[in-house]
Amino acid sequence: MIKTILSIEDDRGTQLLNKIYLKESKFCNNMIEAWNGREAILFFEKLEKGEEPIENLPELILLDINMPLMGGWEFLDHFGTRFPQYAKGMPIFILSSSINPDDKEKANSDSRIICLLEKPFDFEQIDIARRLLKTV
Repeated sequence: MIKTILSIEDDRGTQLLNKIYLKESKFCNNMIEAWNGREAILFFEKLEKGEEPIENLPELILLDINMPLMGGWEFLDHFGTRFPQYAKGMPIFILSSSINPDDKEKANSDSRIICLLEKPFDFEQIDIARRLLKTV
């Protein structure tokens, strides 16, 4: 079981559903919420400064693409540059309702991303994630 997941998502309903499904499926013990990429970067800054316990370092990131302030693609660029010690080997799943084929192509060509999954992160998506994590 995964200890901690960071869910970067601007929609409150989706965050709530993520939390419910993750708990019900016993996929992880703890889900940390960030409401956009900028909040997620601030979370990693707090980890780096010791203001957030290192025990809260996520083992996996669920990332939305389209968010205000800092979207998913911009977060990935900042995360990899600013926090390579955390980004290296951190499994990332894009969770999106985007039907833009460019997003799917970009996700498939980015080695940092395990897979692009469609929202919501329900039991079916969690089973897919479990299988993919076993192969990583």
